[in-house]
Amino acid sequence: MLSTKHKLKVNEILARWYQLTRLSRGWLAGECLVCAQTVKTQEDICPACRKDLPLNQPCCTSCAEPLSITLELSLTCKQCQEQPPAFDQVLAPLLYAPPVDHLLLRFKNHADRTAGSLLVDLLVETLQTEAQILEADALLVIPAQKDRQQKRGINPPAWLGQRLAWQWQLPFQPGWLKRCRNITSQRELSRKKRWLNPQGAFVASEEIQGKKLLLVDDVVTTGATCHWAARELKEKGAASVTVIAAARTPA
Repeated sequence: MLSTKHKLKVNEILARWYQLTRLSRGWLAGECLVCAQTVKTQEDICPACRKDLPLNQPCCTSCAEPLSITLELSLTCKQCQEQPPAFDQVLAPLLYAPPVDHLLLRFKNHADRTAGSLLVDLLVETLQTEAQILEADALLVIPAQKDRQQKRGINPPAWLGQRLAWQWQLPFQPGWLKRCRNITSQRELSRKKRWLNPQGAFVASEEIQGKKLLLVDDVVTTGATCHWAARELKEKGAASVTVIAAARTPA
Protein backbone atom coordinates (compact mmCIF):
# COMPACT_ATOMS: atom_id res chain seq x y z
CA MET A 1 0.00 0.00 0.00
CA LEU A 2 1.26 3.49 -0.84
CA SER A 3 1.78 5.92 2.01
CA THR A 4 -0.07 9.24 2.05
CA LYS A 5 3.14 10.98 0.98
CA HIS A 6 3.54 8.71 -2.04
CA LYS A 7 -0.17 9.02 -2.92
CA LEU A 8 0.19 12.80 -2.96
CA LYS A 9 3.18 12.49 -5.31
CA VAL A 10 1.23 10.17 -7.61
CA ASN A 11 -1.68 12.62 -7.55
CA GLU A 12 0.66 15.46 -8.50
CA ILE A 13 1.98 13.54 -11.53
CA LEU A 14 -1.48 12.43 -12.65
CA ALA A 15 -2.88 15.92 -12.15
CA ARG A 16 -0.23 17.36 -14.47
CA TRP A 17 -1.02 14.73 -17.09
CA TYR A 18 -4.76 15.40 -16.78
CA GLN A 19 -4.22 19.16 -17.05
CA LEU A 20 -2.10 18.67 -20.18
CA THR A 21 -4.89 16.65 -21.81
CA ARG A 22 -7.34 19.43 -21.02
CA LEU A 23 -4.94 22.12 -22.32
CA SER A 24 -4.71 20.26 -25.62
CA ARG A 25 -8.38 21.13 -26.17
CA GLY A 26 -7.20 24.69 -26.80
CA TRP A 27 -5.08 23.54 -29.71
CA LEU A 28 -7.26 20.84 -31.29
CA ALA A 29 -10.76 21.51 -32.54
CA GLY A 30 -13.47 19.63 -30.68
CA GLU A 31 -17.22 19.58 -30.41
CA CYS A 32 -19.55 21.12 -27.84
CA LEU A 33 -21.24 18.25 -26.02
CA VAL A 34 -24.49 20.22 -25.85
CA CYS A 35 -25.01 21.83 -29.26
CA ALA A 36 -22.32 20.03 -31.35
CA GLN A 37 -20.76 23.33 -32.42
CA THR A 38 -17.02 23.19 -33.17
CA VAL A 39 -15.01 24.53 -30.23
CA LYS A 40 -11.35 25.09 -29.40
CA THR A 41 -11.53 25.51 -25.64
CA GLN A 42 -10.23 23.48 -22.71
CA GLU A 43 -13.82 22.51 -21.90
CA ASP A 44 -15.90 20.51 -24.38
CA ILE A 45 -18.66 23.11 -24.32
CA CYS A 46 -19.13 26.32 -26.27
CA PRO A 47 -19.32 29.69 -24.46
CA ALA A 48 -23.04 30.10 -25.18
CA CYS A 49 -23.99 26.69 -23.73
CA ARG A 50 -21.61 27.24 -20.83
CA LYS A 51 -23.41 30.49 -20.00
CA ASP A 52 -26.82 28.75 -20.08
CA LEU A 53 -25.98 25.91 -17.68
CA PRO A 54 -28.58 25.69 -14.88
CA LEU A 55 -26.94 26.85 -11.65
CA ASN A 56 -28.18 25.59 -8.31
CA GLN A 57 -28.85 29.01 -6.79
CA PRO A 58 -30.30 29.72 -4.33
CA CYS A 59 -30.09 26.43 -2.50
CA CYS A 60 -30.20 25.02 1.03
CA THR A 61 -26.91 25.71 2.80
CA SER A 62 -27.00 22.19 4.23
CA CYS A 63 -28.31 19.71 1.61
CA ALA A 64 -28.18 22.00 -1.49
CA GLU A 65 -31.86 21.44 -2.29
CA PRO A 66 -32.96 24.14 -4.76
CA LEU A 67 -34.93 26.92 -3.07
CA SER A 68 -37.29 29.54 -4.42
CA ILE A 69 -36.01 32.94 -3.36
CA THR A 70 -39.56 34.27 -3.42
CA LEU A 71 -40.91 31.55 -1.13
CA GLU A 72 -38.02 30.75 1.23
CA LEU A 73 -37.19 33.11 4.08
CA SER A 74 -34.43 30.84 5.35
CA LEU A 75 -31.51 29.41 3.39
CA THR A 76 -32.01 26.08 5.18
CA CYS A 77 -34.77 23.87 3.79
CA LYS A 78 -37.61 22.59 5.97
CA GLN A 79 -36.33 19.00 5.84
CA CYS A 80 -32.88 19.98 7.18
CA GLN A 81 -34.42 22.16 9.88
CA GLU A 82 -36.63 19.31 11.12
CA GLN A 83 -34.15 16.47 10.56
CA PRO A 84 -30.54 17.71 10.24
CA PRO A 85 -28.47 15.38 8.01
CA ALA A 86 -25.27 13.70 9.18
CA PHE A 87 -23.14 15.43 6.55
CA ASP A 88 -21.96 18.99 7.16
CA GLN A 89 -22.85 20.34 3.74
CA VAL A 90 -23.56 19.37 0.13
CA LEU A 91 -21.75 21.34 -2.57
CA ALA A 92 -23.67 20.77 -5.82
CA PRO A 93 -23.22 23.76 -8.14
CA LEU A 94 -25.51 22.59 -10.96
CA LEU A 95 -29.16 21.61 -11.22
CA TYR A 96 -30.15 18.21 -12.57
CA ALA A 97 -31.88 19.80 -15.55
CA PRO A 98 -31.14 20.10 -19.28
CA PRO A 99 -28.41 19.90 -20.47
CA VAL A 100 -26.70 18.72 -17.27
CA ASP A 101 -29.04 15.74 -16.90
CA HIS A 102 -28.19 14.60 -20.43
CA LEU A 103 -24.45 14.91 -19.76
CA LEU A 104 -24.80 12.84 -16.59
CA LEU A 105 -26.87 10.16 -18.33
CA ARG A 106 -24.27 9.90 -21.11
CA PHE A 107 -21.56 9.56 -18.51
CA LYS A 108 -23.35 7.12 -16.19
CA ASN A 109 -25.23 4.90 -18.63
CA HIS A 110 -22.84 4.92 -21.58
CA ALA A 111 -19.47 5.41 -19.81
CA ASP A 112 -18.94 8.60 -21.85
CA ARG A 113 -15.68 9.80 -20.32
CA THR A 114 -15.67 13.00 -22.38
CA ALA A 115 -18.89 14.02 -20.65
CA GLY A 116 -17.34 12.96 -17.35
CA SER A 117 -14.29 15.14 -17.96
CA LEU A 118 -16.53 18.13 -18.64
CA LEU A 119 -18.31 17.55 -15.33
CA VAL A 120 -14.93 17.44 -13.57
CA ASP A 121 -13.93 20.72 -15.23
CA LEU A 122 -17.16 22.39 -14.10
CA LEU A 123 -16.78 21.17 -10.53
CA VAL A 124 -13.15 22.33 -10.30
CA GLU A 125 -14.02 25.73 -11.74
CA THR A 126 -16.99 26.40 -9.46
CA LEU A 127 -15.68 24.92 -6.20
CA GLN A 128 -11.95 25.69 -6.22
CA THR A 129 -12.20 28.43 -3.55
CA GLU A 130 -14.50 26.58 -1.13
CA ALA A 131 -12.94 26.38 2.35
CA GLN A 132 -14.05 22.76 2.84
CA ILE A 133 -11.96 21.70 -0.17
CA LEU A 134 -8.93 23.75 0.81
CA GLU A 135 -9.00 22.28 4.34
CA ALA A 136 -9.85 18.64 3.45
CA ASP A 137 -7.57 15.76 4.45
CA ALA A 138 -8.81 13.18 1.93
CA LEU A 139 -11.40 12.44 -0.73
CA LEU A 140 -13.72 9.39 -0.66
CA VAL A 141 -16.62 8.31 -2.85
CA ILE A 142 -19.99 6.65 -2.48
CA PRO A 143 -19.13 2.99 -3.23
CA ALA A 144 -20.95 1.33 -6.09
CA GLN A 145 -23.15 -1.74 -5.97
CA LYS A 146 -21.36 -4.51 -7.84
CA ASP A 147 -24.28 -5.38 -10.10
CA ARG A 148 -24.75 -1.79 -11.23
CA GLN A 149 -21.04 -1.22 -11.78
CA GLN A 150 -20.79 -4.38 -13.87
CA LYS A 151 -23.77 -3.28 -15.95
CA ARG A 152 -22.39 0.21 -16.53
CA GLY A 153 -18.72 -0.69 -16.73
CA ILE A 154 -17.92 2.34 -14.58
CA ASN A 155 -18.48 3.66 -11.06
CA PRO A 156 -19.36 7.32 -11.75
CA PRO A 157 -18.55 8.72 -8.27
CA ALA A 158 -15.17 6.94 -8.22
CA TRP A 159 -14.27 8.12 -11.74
CA LEU A 160 -15.17 11.72 -10.87
CA GLY A 161 -13.59 11.49 -7.43
CA GLN A 162 -10.22 10.26 -8.63
CA ARG A 163 -9.88 13.15 -11.07
CA LEU A 164 -11.04 15.69 -8.51
CA ALA A 165 -8.40 14.32 -6.12
CA TRP A 166 -5.76 14.85 -8.82
CA GLN A 167 -6.88 18.42 -9.40
CA TRP A 168 -7.19 19.33 -5.71
CA GLN A 169 -4.04 17.43 -4.71
CA LEU A 170 -5.80 15.30 -2.11
CA PRO A 171 -5.25 11.66 -1.11
CA PHE A 172 -7.84 9.53 -2.92
CA GLN A 173 -9.07 6.98 -0.37
CA PRO A 174 -11.99 4.95 -1.83
CA GLY A 175 -11.16 2.09 0.55
CA TRP A 176 -12.08 4.17 3.59
CA LEU A 177 -15.80 3.68 2.86
CA LYS A 178 -17.15 0.35 1.64
CA ARG A 179 -20.58 -1.02 0.87
CA CYS A 180 -21.59 -3.91 3.10
CA ARG A 181 -24.96 -4.59 1.50
CA ASN A 182 -26.84 -3.75 -1.66
CA ILE A 183 -30.09 -1.79 -1.53
CA THR A 184 -33.22 -1.92 -3.65
CA SER A 185 -33.82 0.79 -6.24
CA GLN A 186 -34.96 4.09 -4.77
CA ARG A 187 -37.15 5.02 -7.74
CA GLU A 188 -40.43 3.36 -6.72
CA LEU A 189 -40.19 4.00 -2.98
CA SER A 190 -42.01 6.60 -0.90
CA ARG A 191 -40.01 9.49 0.52
CA LYS A 192 -39.85 7.87 3.98
CA LYS A 193 -38.76 4.50 2.59
CA ARG A 194 -36.21 6.17 0.31
CA TRP A 195 -34.70 7.90 3.33
CA LEU A 196 -34.40 4.66 5.33
CA ASN A 197 -33.44 2.37 2.43
CA PRO A 198 -29.62 3.01 2.55
CA GLN A 199 -29.42 2.66 6.35
CA GLY A 200 -26.69 0.22 7.35
CA ALA A 201 -25.35 -0.11 3.78
CA PHE A 202 -21.88 1.26 4.52
CA VAL A 203 -18.90 0.51 6.73
CA ALA A 204 -16.04 2.97 7.31
CA SER A 205 -12.38 2.43 8.08
CA GLU A 206 -10.89 3.40 11.45
CA GLU A 207 -8.32 5.46 9.50
CA ILE A 208 -10.80 8.33 9.12
CA GLN A 209 -10.61 9.37 12.77
CA GLY A 210 -10.13 13.11 13.08
CA LYS A 211 -10.10 13.63 9.30
CA LYS A 212 -11.92 16.32 7.33
CA LEU A 213 -13.39 14.41 4.41
CA LEU A 214 -14.84 15.12 0.97
CA LEU A 215 -17.42 12.52 -0.11
CA VAL A 216 -18.13 12.45 -3.86
CA ASP A 217 -21.39 11.36 -5.49
CA ASP A 218 -22.59 12.05 -9.02
CA VAL A 219 -26.13 13.29 -8.28
CA VAL A 220 -27.86 14.06 -4.98
CA THR A 221 -31.64 13.57 -4.94
CA THR A 222 -33.07 13.10 -1.45
CA GLY A 223 -29.65 13.08 0.19
CA ALA A 224 -30.45 9.78 1.94
CA THR A 225 -27.46 7.81 0.62
CA CYS A 226 -25.06 10.59 1.54
CA HIS A 227 -26.69 10.98 4.96
CA TRP A 228 -26.21 7.33 5.94
CA ALA A 229 -22.70 7.24 4.49
CA ALA A 230 -21.80 10.40 6.42
CA ARG A 231 -23.38 9.04 9.59
CA GLU A 232 -21.16 5.95 9.41
CA LEU A 233 -18.09 8.14 8.79
CA LYS A 234 -18.97 10.40 11.72
CA GLU A 235 -19.58 7.43 14.03
CA LYS A 236 -16.09 6.16 13.17
CA GLY A 237 -14.61 9.53 14.12
CA ALA A 238 -14.55 11.76 11.03
CA ALA A 239 -14.21 15.43 11.98
CA SER A 240 -16.37 16.61 9.07
CA VAL A 241 -17.98 15.26 5.90
CA THR A 242 -18.66 17.55 2.94
CA VAL A 243 -20.50 16.00 -0.01
CA ILE A 244 -19.44 16.99 -3.54
CA ALA A 245 -21.88 16.29 -6.36
CA ALA A 246 -22.10 17.36 -9.99
CA ALA A 247 -25.81 18.12 -9.72
CA ARG A 248 -28.76 18.32 -7.32
CA THR A 249 -32.36 17.42 -8.02
CA PRO A 250 -35.32 18.74 -6.04
CA ALA A 251 -35.96 16.37 -3.09
